[in-house]
Amino acid sequence: MRIGVDVDGVLNDVAEWHFAYGSKFCVEHNINRGFNPTGYYMEDQFYFTAEENKEFWRQYIFDLLLAIPPRPFATEVIHRLRQDGHEIFILTARDNQYLTNQYNGMSDFYVKHWLNKYNIEYDGIITGTNKKEKCINGRFDLMVEDKKTNVDMISKIIPVFVFDAPYNQTCSGTNVIRVYSWYQVYQEITEKFAPVEII
Repeated sequence: MRIGVDVDGVLNDVAEWHFAYGSKFCVEHNINRGFNPTGYYMEDQFYFTAEENKEFWRQYIFDLLLAIPPRPFATEVIHRLRQDGHEIFILTARDNQYLTNQYNGMSDFYVKHWLNKYNIEYDGIITGTNKKEKCINGRFDLMVEDKKTNVDMISKIIPVFVFDAPYNQTCSGTNVIRVYSWYQVYQEITEKFAPVEII
């Protein structure tokens, strides 16, 4: 199978990272407007002003791009999937303003650097915000994703494994399978998407 794999929220736990770094930033800058765990972006989660959001990413952009660790066993499972004959394509939007406004054109560089740092294997990298179109053009059989809007769109054409997060609890449908770990991803692929033997 040709499998599309997102980066933030799938290969890493970006929700946990957001909550940890966002709350640290709030304490350091005396910001206390409450917390919304179902928000997807920092400004939605911590009710940042545009200026606060810009300052947050100025301080912490490279902690996310370079230092955030992968989820447990992500590297191991992707290696096993490729050993089993599946093709892995990294499909990432990284469309937040911290990249589009401040590091335009550098997304591919940082993604490759991070994947290489943690020995995450892949057969190709595709960047862009229209993931449904990228899945069609890439002839993907399956997508592993976390962002609700992407799950909703992509699941209309192929099955999607949605990595559980507070911001995607309303994702559902016959083509949506909720997953909580990388070894669950492996088990689901092995059991539900194994090739049919023709006798």
